[in-house]
Formats: sequence, C-alpha cells, structure tokens
Amino acid sequence: MTPLRRVEVHLRPGEDGCHWAREHKAVAVVVDALRASATITCLLQQGAAEVLVVKEVDEAYAYRETHPDTLLVGERGGLKVDGFDFGNSPTELKRADVRGRRVVFTSTTGAQRLVDCLGASAITVGTTINASAVARQVSAKALAENVPIVIIPAGLATDPSVVADEDWLGATILAARMGLPLHQASEAPFQQYQRLIQSTGLLAGFLQSSHGQNLVHLGFSDDIHVCAQVDLITDIVPTLTAVVPLPRGGQGVHLERGTVEHATSL
Repeated sequence: MTPLRRVEVHLRPGEDGCHWAREHKAVAVVVDALRASATITCLLQQGAAEVLVVKEVDEAYAYRETHPDTLLVGERGGLKVDGFDFGNSPTELKRADVRGRRVVFTSTTGAQRLVDCLGASAITVGTTINASAVARQVSAKALAENVPIVIIPAGLATDPSVVADEDWLGATILAARMGLPLHQASEAPFQQYQRLIQSTGLLAGFLQSSHGQNLVHLGFSDDIHVCAQVDLITDIVPTLTAVVPLPRGGQGVHLERGTVEHATSL
C-alpha cells in the first residue's frame, strides 16, 4: 500500500509546470489570467455545451470542416483570428449566444499549456474570476487521491523568458484559497505577489503588467476589468473530460463545466 504523503500546492510556471504536472500525476490548474482562463470559463457559464481546446489555428479550421456547427473562438497576438466567430474576449462573449453550442478554442499561450498538461491526474482552468470554485474542487480532488496540486502561471509560449505578472497574480489568488500548505519552493513567489496585491490591488497589477498594457493598447481595457474580479463566477470549473483526436493528427482537450471529480485520469 502506498503511504499517504502530505498534499501540497506548487507554483510552477509555463512548460516547466506542465512537465511537472505530467511527471508527478498532479492536479493541474492552468492560469492564463489575461484572458484565456476567463474566456473559457465565461463560455461555459454562457451555456456552451463543450469547449475543445486545440494548439493550432489550422487544427480549429480542420475541426470545423468535419463539424460545421462548431463555433471558433480565439486569438493570435491578442486579436481575433480571421474566420473565427469570436475573439479571446470575455466581454465579447458575455453578449454572445453560445447556448448548447460546441466551441473550439485556441490562443497564443493558454491553449498550448492546457494541451501540454495531458498526462496529469486532472486538468482544470482557473483564474481570479472562478478562484474559490476551483480551489474547493481541486483541493478536494487532490486530497481524495493523495496527489499534489500544481498551479501553472501560463506565461508566454512564444517567449519563455517573459515573466507574466498577471498570471502569477492569478495563481496567488488561487493558492491562497486552497486551504493546503504551499511547497517550500513556492513560498517566495507567493509572498512576493501577495505583497503586490496588497500594495497596488489586483486590477492595477493586471493593468501594469506588460500583457495588460498591450491589451489596453489594443482596446481591451474592459476585458482586464472583468478578468481582475475575484469570484465573479462561483459555479464553473472548466475541467478535462476527454482527450479528442483531431482530424489531421494531434490531440485536443475537451472541457466541460463539470466538477473535477468527473475528470478522467490519463
């Protein structure tokens, strides 16, 4: 019988966090605070039947060729992809009718991290707007299975050297709500971003981040204001329920609004 170990919360960014989630069969929480995590959460709150996350734009187009009723949602460089129905914008989607629809989603970074977590014990999407719901369900899952939790600040897939402060801020909000001990190596960044939240506030932290400033320049200030709200959504935890083979090869992450207790271990 495997002895019980202390369940801890780890903060590990980017591809390193995805690799760690796979290697340790952890419960993974991907945090792309501006804006993929909020957009996916809002899609499910708005009634989308399912969200299929893919890495590449071409994979999204190819999926719709075989499933014509699919909505395409996502961005590159912060802007809606040509031919897509909606961009990666929670405020835009608040005005959209997606009830009962299948959605394929891709983004510069968040989508990449979600697919790269395949092999973890469970994969969820978390951010400030659904922080308490994610924390409750993820901590329950980890304790039930005696596995660690890794919260993954997504960073920037196209430049791993970038420190995405907004993702670390979102990850800190989540970690503070887990009710479980932090791993020793995660204490320093957690305290650093707790101090930033206390000194400037979450919204200012998001706005002052390099990606936040870029989104302001692109005209998406309203999205930042939505993404900076804590517990705006209290009943949605986007959760992996299946791995979907794609028409031209590769795999997609199938997310539904169900609880992590329904997630499939891979």
